[in-house]
Amino acid sequence: MAARLIIMLIVSIIAGQYLPYCTVSASHSLLLNDATFTDKVKEKDTLWLVKFCVPWCKYCSSAQVVWEELGKTLDIEDSVEIGHVDCTSSKDTCSKIGIRSYPTVKLFYDGDEYKKYTGKREVLEIKDFVLNAVYELNKKNSESLLETAPEFSEAGEDED
Repeated sequence: MAARLIIMLIVSIIAGQYLPYCTVSASHSLLLNDATFTDKVKEKDTLWLVKFCVPWCKYCSSAQVVWEELGKTLDIEDSVEIGHVDCTSSKDTCSKIGIRSYPTVKLFYDGDEYKKYTGKREVLEIKDFVLNAVYELNKKNSESLLETAPEFSEAGEDED
């Protein structure tokens, strides 16, 4: 694995490019940018797990494997989407969100930041964080639905 990365690095240097450490398999994580970020995280009833990163960050590159595995693991969750933002090319978004260190992982729900992840960069830890957020949001949404539900009279009673 290390030899493969070294070869890729050499090839990219020769080609005059850098390795895209902020990319993830397209089937598991969506690249978000200044033009798409706001619309995507505003999707109704969708929890977005977003990693903010930069290509030169060694922690971003080491978290890459975890992010790919997490994408595969959470792929079965209909209400969870995974995205990533390259803060070198999406400076406006990263500035608005207040990103100051890399990688930063945050959850967004209905267009608002829901929670920032501060735990270990391990698949099971992040998965638990996301699933707990799903549980919290489902519980919160159920309670708010109950609060706003109309009251019905029991069958057979006349309403005056």
